[in-house]
Amino acid sequence: MNCNRDLLVGVLCTALGGTAAGLVPAPAHASVSAENAGSKLCHANVDDPSGMGRLPTEQGRLPLGQPNHQSLIVWPGQSIQQAIDQAAEGATIFILPGVYRETAHPTNGLIINKSGISLIALNTPTRRVVLENAGNQRNGIVVVPSDRSDCMSCHESMAPPFERLPGVDSGMDSIDPVLYDIEIRGITIRNFINNGLFTERVDGFRIVNVHSDNNKNYGIFPTLSRNGLIALSKATGANDSGIWVETSDDVRVTHNLVENNTNGIEVSNSDDIDLTFNVARNNTVGIAALLLPEIFDIRAGAKRINVQDNHVYDNNRANTAGPGNPLAVFPPGVGVLYVGVDESEISGNHVSGNRLSGIAITDYCVVASVIPGFDCQALPLPFQQDQRARDNEVAGNTATGNGLDPGSPAENPLFFVASDLTLLSLPDTNGNCFEDNTFNTFFSLLPLSAPPGCD
Repeated sequence: MNCNRDLLVGVLCTALGGTAAGLVPAPAHASVSAENAGSKLCHANVDDPSGMGRLPTEQGRLPLGQPNHQSLIVWPGQSIQQAIDQAAEGATIFILPGVYRETAHPTNGLIINKSGISLIALNTPTRRVVLENAGNQRNGIVVVPSDRSDCMSCHESMAPPFERLPGVDSGMDSIDPVLYDIEIRGITIRNFINNGLFTERVDGFRIVNVHSDNNKNYGIFPTLSRNGLIALSKATGANDSGIWVETSDDVRVTHNLVENNTNGIEVSNSDDIDLTFNVARNNTVGIAALLLPEIFDIRAGAKRINVQDNHVYDNNRANTAGPGNPLAVFPPGVGVLYVGVDESEISGNHVSGNRLSGIAITDYCVVASVIPGFDCQALPLPFQQDQRARDNEVAGNTATGNGLDPGSPAENPLFFVASDLTLLSLPDTNGNCFEDNTFNTFFSLLPLSAPPGCD
């Protein structure tokens, strides 16, 4: 059975409420594989192309008078970037399955710098929309203010504090939101040098059913953003973090799979982040919540980062973070790691098979002390005052079979902390407590025979 293209467009237009659907001409800078839409598209559910239910779009975000119902369709052989450029704020862009190689920008596959844009893949059970590196591009999709698009290649290093190349300033005079209400759904992003999907200064984002595959620094990476959702997605093959929520607020990360990364999921210098119902396996560290001095001047503090009902197992992958990367200090084999985080809850998780520690809470200066030449007193005073992990509750977890193979002292300077539950806080428990966990072993730097209970 062959789909009639005009009929499909008519069906899409009707499903979109009768609005005009623009077909984007194929420009010279778009390259797409010969994959066709296929007969299964005749049965694609336009209202729910991913089969997971459309998320409601918040109203009232866009400036008055801006259209918010325009829809565009991108076919194999056409350009997603041209559709984005053509779209008005509030537009939805539907993309048919195929492997897209966008060459309009030398650094970024796709650039979104207007509010209200939704990129929706019309995937079938056997075909997905794939955005692939077109040559030597650093980033797959970037959602950034317009003045930041050309500086996505300005960094000497993609490790915090993201040192810029000589003569390049930050170009950022504010960290307040500039873009609003972005949705990216159902797209596979693969083989980019730095990041798969990057957002900066976005208020209201939904990243759903996105697959980050072999993007070498970070897979899915919101920074300086808030009111977001990362759901039903997958990240694999990052030498840093598969999913990294950095300097952000009010983000929910749920029902994702992260594997074969240095950090599966990382949250740094952020508040009010919920990590729920994720699977983290075969990473160096499964889930890490961190307070980092390198970005402390951008955003201080790391509070209320809650890790609940996740499955975190067999995170024993070799650490591939590059020299100078703060993650390079962490040995393989940690399930859930909190460094310098405050007022958070770790509960209901199943954590097993991690060679060094199942669930570990530590002050920053304690774990960093294994770095040759490290001096906590050399850090800025505000960070010194905040580097202890305080008032975290670890409750109702099953953490067993961890800490059974930490390696030798030569391989792992933290070998001695091997356990299911680990508390590395000084000079006392700093209000961290444990309640109703199933575990076999516990380690603390303090003279404790059991984990400190919660009042």
